[in-house]
Amino acid sequence: MWVHSHSTGMTSTHEENHDNIPEPALLVAQFIDSLVHAELEDPFEIDFARLYAMPENENHDWQIALESNPYELMMNNPRPPATKAGCLVVTGWAAPMEKEPREDVEPSVRPSEHPKRQRVRVCIAICDGKIATVMRSSDEPDDVKNMSERGMGGIPDVLEAWWKDELQ
Repeated sequence: MWVHSHSTGMTSTHEENHDNIPEPALLVAQFIDSLVHAELEDPFEIDFARLYAMPENENHDWQIALESNPYELMMNNPRPPATKAGCLVVTGWAAPMEKEPREDVEPSVRPSEHPKRQRVRVCIAICDGKIATVMRSSDEPDDVKNMSERGMGGIPDVLEAWWKDELQ
């Protein structure tokens, strides 16, 4: 269920070259990340996944939906009419990749079981159908990493389907 706010399982790589990041989506991801980061006592523990919807009219409030499962969150909360952008916020585990990632090969160890695991918070935004992601990790909680690629996995796929109203 959507509420109004008076505040204005994905893999990817981190690169310094941001030429292919869609600027509006990146700005939304950065904005939501800073908003969430400022309100949390522990930046890597949120009780529920959060889905923010930015209205086209700048004078209206952001809408926020919460649910424990991010996939169900997007399926149970269709994109509101006249939404300019959306942003999903989730926390989880990340681990270094031992080899170059390939779509046809699953990692040998789950990130939550890897000896070098760390907590992460990811804000994945969509604007004009384009996706951008920012991530913070527990080893450097004040360092915001801009992800230069769309990312692989279910989260970007479901976020795109949510954007296109294809989840019903």
